[in-house]
Amino acid sequence: MATTTGRVQRLIVIPGTGNTSTACASIGPMPSSAELLFIQRRDTDPNQVGAYKNSMIDALSSALVGRHPVSAIHGDADGEITELRIDAS
Repeated sequence: MATTTGRVQRLIVIPGTGNTSTACASIGPMPSSAELLFIQRRDTDPNQVGAYKNSMIDALSSALVGRHPVSAIHGDADGEITELRIDAS
């Protein structure tokens, strides 16, 4: 697992159909050196997994507005966020 740390530079939420949606977050120390990561809610996700993904998107939104740094854990070979931590500023 890899960890990307920094401020949320940009956040875009793309609604889908049904319970699906995708959030793309640009995370890094500066906009020019940020990494693009994502959270994808799928129709096949159990309710508790969907709620967890929604809470991570809410946390990214709060971190963006409050300018708090985050640590996003994702796979080594992909950018799908599986865990998120808001760090003390």
